[in-house]
Amino acid sequence: MNLHRYYLGEIKKAIAPLQALIREHAVTEHAIMFVLPRIDKKQEEALIQEDYDEILVTPLYGAEAVQYAIQAIEDMYVLDNNISRRFVQKYPGLIPLKCSIDTVLPKVEALNHAKAAFKAEVQKIGDEEEKFRELHRTDNVGFITSMAYRKVYLFEGDYKAFYFNWSRRSRTKTQSKQDWLNDINAARNTVPSFTDKHTWNDLIDKEVISVQRCSAEKLVSRRPIKLRPECTWRRMDDKMQTDSAGLPFLLCGTTLLPKVTLLGNYTRKPVASKSKLNEIVVARLNLTVKT
Repeated sequence: MNLHRYYLGEIKKAIAPLQALIREHAVTEHAIMFVLPRIDKKQEEALIQEDYDEILVTPLYGAEAVQYAIQAIEDMYVLDNNISRRFVQKYPGLIPLKCSIDTVLPKVEALNHAKAAFKAEVQKIGDEEEKFRELHRTDNVGFITSMAYRKVYLFEGDYKAFYFNWSRRSRTKTQSKQDWLNDINAARNTVPSFTDKHTWNDLIDKEVISVQRCSAEKLVSRRPIKLRPECTWRRMDDKMQTDSAGLPFLLCGTTLLPKVTLLGNYTRKPVASKSKLNEIVVARLNLTVKT
């Protein structure tokens, strides 16, 4: 049996029991979710080039929040061809449950185990393009997104607070000048949808010349990872940890409800970093001389 299909089936089997539990045990009056706008194909191209300027967040409370969380648990497909498959939907929020950890944990673990197993099978495919194709041909319902990988976070007991916020961390890659030239030239084979082959190759030619003229032996690229909602939680002993808030957080076994800070609208601010002090060699890659 194709293990991709098997574990995808396991994900589907685990979704409904968890949804039913949330529907039955959610503390509706204290449920909160944050709705983010969906990204279409046209917006996707602009975001790849320019990034977000702003994101407007709509809070949901009560029964609306619970229903939205239930829908979020099963979201792992893009059925509309106009919607971005790269910028998948995020579902930050917190749903308290009036049940014990013994009731909810087996259902969360079943779903998370199936998700992890499915991801592991896909990650065994070495080539990134082939990995993408395999992921999307595994099922005939629609295009599967990385939501199929996302785990559900379950918390038990009393917490002081859940602080929802926006996060962006830089991604750094350092390698030799020749390795960068190889990478840049390899990009000729993948022409972005926002341009044509001639214009793209002209850009690549200019980037190659810029790197060749650089006297440094090594160059570094510092690029931000995709913006995402996160949540920093604080326990009663003041221990803190930050987790990705791609799916609703579930909280059970509480004797008091924590403070929850709202996820606010995002507005882009100028990035201040050391890389800005260095000469940009290739703007597209934010490629600078290694210091």
